[in-house]
Amino acid sequence: MQLVSRVAVPMVLIVFVAFPAITHAEDAVIIDLEEEDDDEASPDPDIREEDTVFRPGEVEVIGDRPEDLDSVPGSAATVTREELESQAPVSGNEVLRNLPGVHVRDEEGIGLRPNIGIRGLDPSRGRTLLVLEDGVPIALAPYGEPELYYAPAIERMERIELVKGSGSVLFGPQTIGGVLNYITSQPPEELTVTGELRGGNFGYMHGRATVGDTVGDFGYLLGVMHQRFDGARGLNLELTDVTGRLRYQISDTADVGLKLHAYDEFSNATYLGLTTPQFEADDRQNFAIHDELPVRRFGVSATYNQLLGDAVLFQTTTYGHYISRNWNRQDFDRADEGRDYERIFDGDGTDITDTGTGPDDGSAIFLRDTMGSRNRAFWIGGVEPRATVDYDFGGVDNELIVGARLHGELTDEQRVVSQVDDPHDSFIRDDERRRGIALAGYAQNRFMLLEERLHVSPGLRVESFWYDREIFRTRVDDTPTDLDPTRMNQDHVVALIPGIGVSYEISDELTVFSGAHRGFSPPRTKDAVTGDGDILELDAEFSINYELGIRASLDEWIATQVAGFVLDFSNQIIPPTEAGGAVSDDPGELVNAGETTQFGVEVDVTADVATLADLGFRLPLSVAYTWVHAEFGDSWRDEIVGNRIPYAPEHRLASNLRLEHPLGISAQVSGLYISEQYTDLDNTEDASTDALVGRIDPYFLLDARLGYTHEPVGVTVFVAGKNLTDERYVSSRAPRGIQPGAPRQIFGGVKGEF
Repeated sequence: MQLVSRVAVPMVLIVFVAFPAITHAEDAVIIDLEEEDDDEASPDPDIREEDTVFRPGEVEVIGDRPEDLDSVPGSAATVTREELESQAPVSGNEVLRNLPGVHVRDEEGIGLRPNIGIRGLDPSRGRTLLVLEDGVPIALAPYGEPELYYAPAIERMERIELVKGSGSVLFGPQTIGGVLNYITSQPPEELTVTGELRGGNFGYMHGRATVGDTVGDFGYLLGVMHQRFDGARGLNLELTDVTGRLRYQISDTADVGLKLHAYDEFSNATYLGLTTPQFEADDRQNFAIHDELPVRRFGVSATYNQLLGDAVLFQTTTYGHYISRNWNRQDFDRADEGRDYERIFDGDGTDITDTGTGPDDGSAIFLRDTMGSRNRAFWIGGVEPRATVDYDFGGVDNELIVGARLHGELTDEQRVVSQVDDPHDSFIRDDERRRGIALAGYAQNRFMLLEERLHVSPGLRVESFWYDREIFRTRVDDTPTDLDPTRMNQDHVVALIPGIGVSYEISDELTVFSGAHRGFSPPRTKDAVTGDGDILELDAEFSINYELGIRASLDEWIATQVAGFVLDFSNQIIPPTEAGGAVSDDPGELVNAGETTQFGVEVDVTADVATLADLGFRLPLSVAYTWVHAEFGDSWRDEIVGNRIPYAPEHRLASNLRLEHPLGISAQVSGLYISEQYTDLDNTEDASTDALVGRIDPYFLLDARLGYTHEPVGVTVFVAGKNLTDERYVSSRAPRGIQPGAPRQIFGGVKGEF
């Protein structure tokens, strides 16, 4: 194991530098390599037929029609560009909460830190879901620290795809909940310029512009976005996002692609929520005015595609990113500890600093004169070759996907303490480094039987992860001390992740599917090795996921998917992360928590009566309902057996009614209902005064958008509203008190494509 610590850093840097990183939607694609019929060929003689293989923007991961799902073993969902534009979302949270089986816990009103739970799993920072952008993992450190502190800007997305079934065997790690893939736009075939401006209340301003073209065999796309949002609680967000894409057609059978991305965000985001009396008095209060969170991300990715013969597509993807998040947060107490406090606020939110004291019933916030900055930097790199092979064996058509991935990650973390009135008067309290090397291999074969109506797709993934933690400086007897020698330890985890999916096309309109696969999530590096350098012997999280469902479509006016599912955990770890908040009883007590079970039903229906009646316009109505029962089984604490898992609402209902008229008029009305949720392991009913525990009541949100497009000039004007009823609700009690739901937001905009 000592070898791992000696080679971890060089390996990460070699992977990051030597392979100019990758990003490619095709990494999540099952590609049909058969040639198109002559009558389906492009009428443009300048576009080669082979380009359909090598133009990533023309290859669909899942597809937006029910029949496209046949190539995906298990349940899956998509959001198309058309659906994204009709909704005018201000964050990805708004889009994801409309998908069946997905629960999103909002935090600051604009989706900067996603909290995504799948089928009753803990949503904290999306750590049980593998999140990709163009097939590349985007978490801080996908293996060792999989939390999402960066969210792809929803405004630059072309599609969103979610795979929850056995198809996730092709990806890893963190596949207990499934795989979420954000697909960005590719270089256009001709010179295209787009622009969009938005403005609304709470200081919301958004601007984005792109320019792209394909000249001969070379294509490019450059996009720039800037966004500001004061928020209801003094978020004061300033965000800039720049993306560049290049594509070069080497030959009729090969192409390369390159993507560069830069992201800069600054806000006054805070973990400090409101106490129960403070929320009741004014849910827009924020006392942590000194808290600051800058997030910077630089990503690079590259792809090489080569068609070998008529039936083999070889792809190599390399990727890398750097993320820094230095969160400076003011220290505070919930009772008077006899310190010199900078400010004190009582249960009404009144500044009572001058009195020198305050109530000790948990209703007040006592802000100290010190700040604690959690400075973290992450370097990630990897390379992944993959081959897709069409072949015939014994008269049976097959499609084989086989690949491997080498991945490295390096994390530097410091805890810096400073004074509120003098930030330069600081000292390093804690300092450490975490390293990891992962090697994965996978294969999935799709047997196409009974005239290709029956698809059987067995697959296997092998994950191996070596990691270590080295602590340079920590508190010894409450005094920050440089350690000599440093505290260090390492460990290794290996996992076999099998899966199988079966789908049978009963008719052109009806398909049944079923599947089973093993979910896998390695222990977080920081959790598995303690601050004293001890190995906690935490097991990886494993689950066996089962599902059975049907897909149906009829004459392009109605489509539905119904799936029953079971997630059976042999072991679930309760993380002590601050983002998990009240989910943990004791932040210092990280254990193998034991068995949990989630089972339920998802129903997704889209119907367009106007299309059926041939009225000349579209009026699709979509409804996504999820029922999930999520409870603890055998556990290290007998008293929680049978309790519901925190932040796992039993019922979710999302509906959207959309109008698309040939005159250019478009409109959409969306509703979301979330049933009650518990926020702690003990399922506490009544809200505590400090608001850290207590049931969250059901709530309903109503959104709408109205727009007009003038086709001759390609310009659209629109107005949109979020939470139109101004529902006042608790979004979360994690991590440190009530995070109120976003109030009513109204904004308008204009966009064009030329």
